[in-house]
Amino acid sequence: MNPFNSLTPQSKLLGAVIMVVGIVVSAPHTAFSAGAVVLLVSALAIIAEARIGQMLLRSLVVLPVAGMLSLFYPLRFVAELTPAAFVTAYATYWQPMLALIVTPWLCVLVMMFLMEICTQEDILYAMECLHLPHILVLLLTFMFRYVDVMRYQLRASRRALVSRAPGLSARRQVMLYGNLAGSMLIRAYDQGERIHAAMLSRGYTGILPRLRSERMAVPDAIFLVCTIVFACGLLLYH
Repeated sequence: MNPFNSLTPQSKLLGAVIMVVGIVVSAPHTAFSAGAVVLLVSALAIIAEARIGQMLLRSLVVLPVAGMLSLFYPLRFVAELTPAAFVTAYATYWQPMLALIVTPWLCVLVMMFLMEICTQEDILYAMECLHLPHILVLLLTFMFRYVDVMRYQLRASRRALVSRAPGLSARRQVMLYGNLAGSMLIRAYDQGERIHAAMLSRGYTGILPRLRSERMAVPDAIFLVCTIVFACGLLLYH
């Protein structure tokens, strides 16, 4: 039996946020603290019967961006444009460079675990129950709802491009993709206008109806307390 099924989406989202805050505040991490976070998330993923391999693979998406930021971080401390100054800066600030990679990756790993134990509807419901700005919840709701429509439009545009000009050079393809991006924005705006008109005709007042009601109970409190204790442990060890 998966114990996470007995938790409400609110407690799952709060627990993930607490973990992320603990990871960020306790940075830079030692090998022990970073390993503790990875082991904890992996153990919870096993308990929740989540897809650990896919979760870890998706968490790597942050590494190119974090690695690029880390690569340029020591340059702010270079006083002279000489090879010795560059070597000194990178040798001195390698720990902050490593923290700029490890900390975002741990945060993304926690959020990937949240996505494994929660559906998109659960996360949106939890955000609404936690009284996040209504306009933010509304925007995310429509983004999740119509992302498949946008994906279909992109595939159709790409299929049309390939069928009409299969021998285009890479330069012309890049230029055409830029034009396609503008076309997609116009299509998205027109589609949004039609959807809004259809919703108004059906009685939409700016607030989506809530079709479920879940209250936090004792298991949720225990889960949140354990999460807070672990986050505080990261701070104390730091």
